[in-house]
Amino acid sequence: MQNSWLIILVVLAAVIIASLAFYAGKLLLLLQQQTKHHAQLAAKQQQQQLQNQQYVEQSIFTICKAVDADQCELSEGALRVWVLLNRLPEQLQGPLATDYPGIFQMYQVVKEMPTHQTRKQQSKQVTAEQDKQRLQAEKNLAPQILADVSKLLQRFKPA
Repeated sequence: MQNSWLIILVVLAAVIIASLAFYAGKLLLLLQQQTKHHAQLAAKQQQQQLQNQQYVEQSIFTICKAVDADQCELSEGALRVWVLLNRLPEQLQGPLATDYPGIFQMYQVVKEMPTHQTRKQQSKQVTAEQDKQRLQAEKNLAPQILADVSKLLQRFKPA
């Protein structure tokens, strides 16, 4: 009788141990799959960030080429480039206001000026005053902005 209880207990212990081993193996497999999935997501995210960075750099180069060729107003170019520079990863930005003072100063002048529909809705007198202020800033900052554009063209020159 004692032998049969001992055999039942040993069999029961073996079943419990086998069940726990199976469960541990299943958890280990799930962990490996999850780790692989996270690595794939991280690689995909890194690739997306690289593509976004390349798009921003190409956009900066294109706008600077347009400004340099006098196909884009200095104020519009400065506004667009400044926004794009701020979209670069922090380690690539550096001290933007110091590195590109002309673009920074022009951005400071035009950043609050309304555009599109808001501009159309304001009085012509206000629009004329803003245009006067913007054109004067373009005239005063032109040498600095063009120097900044030259630096940016060299920095983001396509390979």
